[in-house]
Amino acid sequence: MDTKKNYKGFLTIMIGQFASILGSSLSDFGLSVWILTVTGIATPFALSFLVSMLPRLIFAPFAGTFADRKNRKHIMIITDSLDALLKMILIIFIATSGLKLWMVYPAMFISSSLGTFQSPAANASVPMLVPDDKLSHANGLLQLRDSAQSTIAPVLAGALYPIIGLKGLFIIDFITFFVGIISVIIVDIPQEKTHDEVKQITMGVFFSDFKDSIKVLGSKKRFRDAIISIMIMNFIINISMTLLGPLIMTYYSSAAYGTIRAINSVSMLLGSFVASTVPEAKNKYKAMYIPVILCGTGIVISGTSEKFIVISTGMFILFLLMPYVNTQLEIIIQRSFDSNTLGRIGATMSAMVQTITPISYLIAGPLADKVFEPLMKENGALGKSFIGRIIGTGAGRGIGLIFILSGLLLMIYSCIMLGKVIMSGAVFEAEQ
Repeated sequence: MDTKKNYKGFLTIMIGQFASILGSSLSDFGLSVWILTVTGIATPFALSFLVSMLPRLIFAPFAGTFADRKNRKHIMIITDSLDALLKMILIIFIATSGLKLWMVYPAMFISSSLGTFQSPAANASVPMLVPDDKLSHANGLLQLRDSAQSTIAPVLAGALYPIIGLKGLFIIDFITFFVGIISVIIVDIPQEKTHDEVKQITMGVFFSDFKDSIKVLGSKKRFRDAIISIMIMNFIINISMTLLGPLIMTYYSSAAYGTIRAINSVSMLLGSFVASTVPEAKNKYKAMYIPVILCGTGIVISGTSEKFIVISTGMFILFLLMPYVNTQLEIIIQRSFDSNTLGRIGATMSAMVQTITPISYLIAGPLADKVFEPLMKENGALGKSFIGRIIGTGAGRGIGLIFILSGLLLMIYSCIMLGKVIMSGAVFEAEQ
């Protein structure tokens, strides 16, 4: 296998997907601002997170089976094409002033479902294109790519939205699709053939693959414990992250929301650069938990004040460390499992770590609108207490308190897990 040629192929796809993801991010940002503008409350905004997340939980095991048993290149092309068709339909509704809030949710569900099938195919293709000694570098570049588009998209969308509107953002998304799909078409993506490959994928095959994936994951104790801990940490983080938009929009404009998302992305960009250049940690489990403790600190800081500089500083700390954590996890996965099972293993793991995340999306909005915001009013029960004197009272302070509590909970849990790793003396090795 020509590793140089394959690595160039990886870079080609990565650059093409950068353009496509950037376009999608523009339309996603436009929709989020549109929802907040139309409704003005947190719950519908949080519901959009839930709708986008559910397909990853429901369809991930099926997507993994497709990624391992069908042509990954074809999967990427088909899912991208269907998503482009969906965006074209939305453009028509927007152009005719026919877009309604209820239409946004099924559109998000379908788009996320397509992404759920594409993601394991794309991720499982990385080690087939990239030499083992460059996996850490390649995964760091992928984090870098995602951070770069996340930096550009909010600023660009915020600047373009008043000029070209939601329709214009979707048109750009539709155009960038062609750049991404061409990059996939022109690159040969190797895929190992296995003795159990089947041409027809039945429900029996799905459940058999899912059962086998659960068995394999469960047989690796350290990895199993890590999955459970990531599941809990995702739940805690997403309670506050779901409310970031409503928190910012309470005090500032959509431009400020775009700015803070850009700041978050700049932070991830810097973090991704570090993740792609620093030497690999010997104990990758330990290397995951230490940064998460600091992530919790960032969430706490963001909740202490309505000042933009305070909120953005806390978010900068959080997103600076996340790419490193994600890179360690990706390396553990890629070196612990056979390449011909990476699609189904990765997809099953993705579903497992997000099992309880929908609960965070379901409770975040009502917690803010019905519980903490009333409590933190000037005459509210907590607003009149020392908490109100410390972080202030009024609109948005209830969400601020949710940030503080979730950040503290994340720090405490991460410290407990780090202590367990240190006491057990566990050092990462690819478990066979």
